[in-house]
Amino acid sequence: MKKRTAATAFLPAKLEQGRAWGLAVNLYTLRSKRNWGIGDFTDLRGFVRLALALGADFVGVNPLHALHYNDPGAASPYSPTSRFFLNPIYIDVEAVPEFDHDDPRAAALRGRVGSAQFAEALAALRETPLVEYVRVARAKWSALEELYGAFRLRRGARAAAFRDFCEAGGPRLERFAVYEALGERFARARSGANGWPSWPAEYQDVRSEAVKAFAARNRRRVNYFKYLQWIADEQLAAAANAGSEMSIGLYRDVAVGVAPDSADVWSDRSAYVLDETVGAPPDPLGPLGQNWGLPPPVPSAMLGGGAASFAELLRSNMRHAGALRLDHAMALTRLFRIPQGRPASEGAYVAYPFDELLAIVEAESVRARCVVVGEDLGNVPEGFRERMERERILSYRLLLFEREFDGAFKSPEAYPRLALATGTTHDLPTLPGWALGRDIEARVRIGLLPAETAARARAERRVDASRLIDALARHGELDRESFQRLHAAIDARSAEPASYAPLVSAAYRYLADTPARLILVPLDDALCTFDQVNLPGTSGEYPNWRRKLAPGLDGIAVDVLVEAIAAQVRARVTQEPDRHSAQREEVST
Repeated sequence: MKKRTAATAFLPAKLEQGRAWGLAVNLYTLRSKRNWGIGDFTDLRGFVRLALALGADFVGVNPLHALHYNDPGAASPYSPTSRFFLNPIYIDVEAVPEFDHDDPRAAALRGRVGSAQFAEALAALRETPLVEYVRVARAKWSALEELYGAFRLRRGARAAAFRDFCEAGGPRLERFAVYEALGERFARARSGANGWPSWPAEYQDVRSEAVKAFAARNRRRVNYFKYLQWIADEQLAAAANAGSEMSIGLYRDVAVGVAPDSADVWSDRSAYVLDETVGAPPDPLGPLGQNWGLPPPVPSAMLGGGAASFAELLRSNMRHAGALRLDHAMALTRLFRIPQGRPASEGAYVAYPFDELLAIVEAESVRARCVVVGEDLGNVPEGFRERMERERILSYRLLLFEREFDGAFKSPEAYPRLALATGTTHDLPTLPGWALGRDIEARVRIGLLPAETAARARAERRVDASRLIDALARHGELDRESFQRLHAAIDARSAEPASYAPLVSAAYRYLADTPARLILVPLDDALCTFDQVNLPGTSGEYPNWRRKLAPGLDGIAVDVLVEAIAAQVRARVTQEPDRHSAQREEVST
């Protein structure tokens, strides 16, 4: 085992002595008057400006990883084709510099986009309650191909900038672009052939002569996919720069793995165990265990040359970011691996080189001046959280999970200092949805929860909701009237979002009274949204990763509850947590 250095992860001056807060958004959920049916990087820039105006120190966003170009309906950001590159569906077509070029192709595209027919199609895409990924991709890919055609005629500084980007991307960008071009070729030739395992054998090996010959013959198409990455990087940089006055900036998210048919696996198959998948063992909350369908990395491959790859992965995701969330951070020390085709109950934990991987995380954190948050939910190994704390990697604490042994919610002072505290996350209900039991009803509707089990779950949820309301009241966050109205709303199963506004605002004031260095307010909660973005264990039965927010950016900017929560959280994080509630009115339960 390599000797550990004295280095630790980076913390900015803001967090050495004080605290910070931010808003989180799933980018694809944003509506605006100008996007093409999905939130894009220009919307993100607008949201960053909105958050800055509210006094936020950072903006959290879902993983922006590249997904399958030829299968846009496979929309999970946690099952990407590459964690090194960006999803071009977030590109704002009309913000690409080539859109305003005097090239005939760009002029023709502007004419098409400005036509009544196209405007009507875009309006329809904006109005849908769910993101229509396939239709959005069809419109964007067609337009971006035209813009690349216009770009190829460019000379001077812009052409030189693209060459510099490609050179900096090196062999990894080249392999990714070749993969995308091959995927497109075989998706057209073979219906449903979206990933490398379905390709002819001679193209499944990244080093084969067939792949080299294809890349040489199709250089223009390979460069098109590099162009998409360049544009996406430019636009993400612009969004990040909009928050340059924030103490932290963008808070990005890196998924724990990639899909088995992904570009990353094709680019380095020896680094993955392809006859196993990653998941979680059975537990009281999931008696069958979990299978995430992701191939585990080979532990030894993450050292040596693989260590450079792991560092590059972190570097890619710390780019344009002031903080980075490591999804399932326990993967640094162990992964639960399941033999292909077997139930999760037959899986086992496999150890990973924790010290060495942690040293890489810390080195990249310091190099990029990027805060690291380790998502440490679920079956956490003994001593893991203590070690991460010593290395100044923040724990990830959810209000819904922070309980005592008897089920009571922990008081604010029980939260750790080196942590990010928030209410809920993408795989859980929003706070209003949780209180209403909306996740339970969703599972009942699609047949995942039998009637008898559902009845028990509803009763348990009602008890838990009462516990949360009582905890908020004891801490002085709810006056008597709000306390009674919340109980009445839950008893009546009210579906009025306004009924849960006191719960949401009280919950984030409660979290803001913890000593946690970072407080994160998800926009879904602040808008009193009921339905969660992802229902684990489902695929087509539930619209995972598709639901849009009800208001557009303009509406969010003037939302009274968003403004109120922002002001209340901001006021509390600028001072030491008040651990005494004597000055607050306690409400007897």
